[in-house]
Amino acid sequence: MIFRILVIAGVLALPAIATADDNSNVEHLKFFEMHVRPLLAQHCLECHSEESQKGGLRLDSRTAILKGGESEEPAVVPGKPEESPLIDAVRYESYEMPPQGQLPAKDIEVLVKWIELGAPWPGGDDALIVRQDSDRLTDEDRKWWAVQPVIEPQLPEAGDGWARNEIDRFIASQLDAAELKPAREADRHELVRRAYFDLHGLPPTPEQVDAFVNDERQDAWERLIRELLDSPRYGERWAQHWLDVVRYAESDGYNEDAFRPEASAYRDYVIRSLNDDKPYNQFVREQLAGDEINPDDPDVFIGTAYLRHGVYEWNQRNARMHWSLIINEMTRVTGEAFLGIGIGCAECHDHKYDPILQKDYYGLQAFLSSVAWPLERELATPSEIA
Repeated sequence: MIFRILVIAGVLALPAIATADDNSNVEHLKFFEMHVRPLLAQHCLECHSEESQKGGLRLDSRTAILKGGESEEPAVVPGKPEESPLIDAVRYESYEMPPQGQLPAKDIEVLVKWIELGAPWPGGDDALIVRQDSDRLTDEDRKWWAVQPVIEPQLPEAGDGWARNEIDRFIASQLDAAELKPAREADRHELVRRAYFDLHGLPPTPEQVDAFVNDERQDAWERLIRELLDSPRYGERWAQHWLDVVRYAESDGYNEDAFRPEASAYRDYVIRSLNDDKPYNQFVREQLAGDEINPDDPDVFIGTAYLRHGVYEWNQRNARMHWSLIINEMTRVTGEAFLGIGIGCAECHDHKYDPILQKDYYGLQAFLSSVAWPLERELATPSEIA
């Protein structure tokens, strides 16, 4: 009777034991997928995989890791990190791997823990780790300042006594850190000249200088800025910066350099947009897809001339190759103008310095590849034509 009870108890206990082991294995494999696989892909597989086996060593399968390289000893001894050459190498106690710089301590601890767990490997010992494009982006890449979301920064407690706005406070904090004092406050003659040069690109007349210097109203400066912004000269001055970015020209370039008689319509569109204080998001949409947003509005449609500013030569014999050059230029300029980053390097390979993959470059280009250049399109409304 006692024997039967013991047998039954033992049988009942078996599923629980098996379940506990299964759960443990699942957690071990999860640890590998979340921590070990990305680490190996990012730091090891470029030199130790099917594509390249420096020192005869591969680290893209458990079988290869246990086989080792030219030293003919396993790179990892499961359950024994202190006896594993891989750990010696990443600690720089033997080979110094990776050669471009030692891994952070937390990454080394990940490898140690993985080996302590028995070096679990999802899919079986022969399953290969395939290096994905996303593996080439490091955590440091993802922290790059230019790809961070915009946040409202904390306002520094600095600039008491002279700071007049938030920007002054940020400048003051940097001056304090460098143990520097702010320059003297500009006088009215200097202020009016700076305002005119900044907003109109031209110096003020003597009469305009005198008018501001002798204006004793409290809001004289604000009135001057408003007057300059309301002038058509403002759009003409600041349009040149945008026109330079989007490679605006009134001729085709190359050898023939044919004149573009209607190119000035885009120039005037940019000037009007600035003088009308058009929202930037609308300004961007009209240039990338104005013909789709409102094809019947000539002013919106003209914005898509942004896509037509590239160099062109009518006698180009290899039309397919030349169109490829045009689309590549369009892609590069779109990255520079609207994303604020130079992506041209990724046309041929993953960017060497910035977190931009070649795959992403051609992903962006795919949106532009459907662009077609109509031979002719009216830029006036029916009423204007009439």
